[in-house]
Order: sequence, then structure tokens, then C-alpha cells
Amino acid sequence: MVDFVTTLPISERLTGPLRAALAGEKGQWPSDLTDGEVAALVQHGVAPLAYASGPVPALRGEALRAAAAEPLRLRDLGEVLEALASRGVTALILKGTALAYDVYAEPEHRPRGDTDLLIAKDDLETTRSVLAELGYDERMTSGDEHGVRQAAFTRADAFGIEHVYDVHWSIANSAVFADALSFEELRPIARSLPRLGPHAAGLPHAYALLHACMHRIAHHQDSQRLIWLVDIALLRERMTWDEHARFWRLAAERGMVAVCRRSVEAADAWTKRQPHHTAEEFLTAEELTRKEASSAFLKDEITYGAVLRADLGALSWRARLTRLWQLAFPPAAFVQQRFGVQNRLALPWLYVRRGVRGVARLFRRVGSDQ
Repeated sequence: MVDFVTTLPISERLTGPLRAALAGEKGQWPSDLTDGEVAALVQHGVAPLAYASGPVPALRGEALRAAAAEPLRLRDLGEVLEALASRGVTALILKGTALAYDVYAEPEHRPRGDTDLLIAKDDLETTRSVLAELGYDERMTSGDEHGVRQAAFTRADAFGIEHVYDVHWSIANSAVFADALSFEELRPIARSLPRLGPHAAGLPHAYALLHACMHRIAHHQDSQRLIWLVDIALLRERMTWDEHARFWRLAAERGMVAVCRRSVEAADAWTKRQPHHTAEEFLTAEELTRKEASSAFLKDEITYGAVLRADLGALSWRARLTRLWQLAFPPAAFVQQRFGVQNRLALPWLYVRRGVRGVARLFRRVGSDQ
């Protein structure tokens, strides 16, 4: 994952107005934003929020595109949820789409490239069938069953808008985080999202916050992408004292205290919030200092090898061997697609090339090859 802070930093002159915007205040924006500054705001996912706090003429196009696409995304999601429900599949909406219609003033203020759904693993084949009937194509994966616990489906509508659904059967791909929350646990307590339609439901706020905190660590190695920090800040503003207490209790029970503290502190800092409902108010000294496997993902300059080692450590020996085999020998079609080579006679060379590149990658810092 790209480290947006390093590759597309927010310039010093934008820090003040952006922090005001993220705090829900009007900002005094420069009238001469550079192309690089616009790109940074877009890639950090905060361009529509910044425009709403404006005026920021340079962001008008991004804001209009987001507003125009939103009704089309809403209609598409309604069709997907209706079709799944008709086949007996319950899908919980995760992350950006759920939050856009729950904690943001306007859904178009929360840009996202896809919609994440959580289903029971037993419903995966039915879901595949439903989405295929709706004209969705499934993207090929590496077959790494312990490292890729989701499937992506795409289609373009009549207006050329691409709709992408990431269908998850675990809350995270990483084995360290995958069992932190389960579909079976979440389904009975799911939160209705009426703005998204009659079949739409997401996570209760305490659970959504736990997921938001761990997602930016587990999948993106503590990236400071701003929209993920805004998600956390807005969720926390909507929560009651009891919900905050439940959140920190979940963090302690699931071994995520350090991960959640890091995310909450980063969100408070960037959005100018005073620290509130902190871990220290709800947890014991022992819970605050307990060693957690998930904290390995918080280390500076973490390498791909360290991530793999942590993930393997969370699996049984049999699962470790399965994962290593699948990493070394993914399906031939996947290897051919990755290298753009169709000749099957080249497969042995392609596997060797993939293996050499994979071993070398283990020693590199996460994000350094993006």
C-alpha cells in the first residue's frame, strides 16, 4: 500500500484549512492550489470534504463527480442487496459505504472505490452465482486461502461507472486480525442502514470503530491516509459513553488495544479533537500493557517478511504449510495473467521468476515497491 504521507504529502499551507475542514469547520483555503496539492487531497480521500468547507474552486470537479456518481452507486447497491436477499444471503456493509450513509453529513463526502460486504463463508458460492447473474465479473486471485479472504466483483453500468464489490468472509485478510470479529457474531447485532435500503445493515458503532482502527493497520500498515482517520473521528463523535466502553472492552478482548490506541490518537491529532474516551478511562494497567500479536504491525519500517512471519504465527502448522505452498505455487492462470504470458511452456520459468521476486520482497519495507 502506498504511504500517502510520504508520496503525496499535504503541504504546510493546507494543513490549517484541512484540519478545520476535517473538524467540520469552515477553512480559509488558498486560491492557487497546485496540481500536486489537488492530487494529494484527492488521493487522501478528502477532496469532497475540503470542497464543502470551501470555497475551493480547484476541487469543484472532484466534488461534482462524487455527487453525480453517488445516486448510481446507491441504485446499484440496492439491486445487489435485493438479489442477495432473494436468495437468502445476508450481507453486512463494511467501511466506507456504510459510514458514508451513517456518520457523514452527505454520502458523497466519503469517496470510495468499492463497496465491502461481509457474508457467511457458506454463502460464498450463492453470492458468486447472484453477482454473475447481475453481470459481474470476478477478478482472479492467487488462491492464497489464508491470505486472501475476499473476492472482488466488477461491472460497468450504462453511464460507464464501474461498480466494484469486495465480498469478504473474514473481517480481515491477515490471520492475526481475521478472527477479531466474525459474521456469526455480527449478524444478530447488525445496525440497520435505512438510507441505503431495506436490506442494508452494517456494524454497530463500537464494532465499526474496532474494524476501522484495525483495517488501517492490518491492510495498510499504519498508513496516515486522512479519510480513514476522519472515519474514526466521526464514528467516535457519534458514540455514547457505553459504546466507547464497549469498544475498548472489545479491543482488550481481541488483542487490539495498541492498534486501536494508535488509530484513535492519529485521528484526534489530525482532526483537531481533544483526546476523549481514551483507553486509560476504560482499561486496567495490565490490559494497557499486555503483549499483543497485532502490535507487530505497528513497528516502524516493517518488512513484508515480518508481516508474513506474524501471519504464519497466527495459523496452525497445517495452515502454515498450506499457505507457503499456495504462495509458492499459485494457479497457472494467475501466474500467466500477472506476467502477461499466455504460453504454458513458459510456466516453469515464470514460477522461478515469481519465487525469486517474492523472496527478495520479503526484505523490503512495506510500501517501498509501490
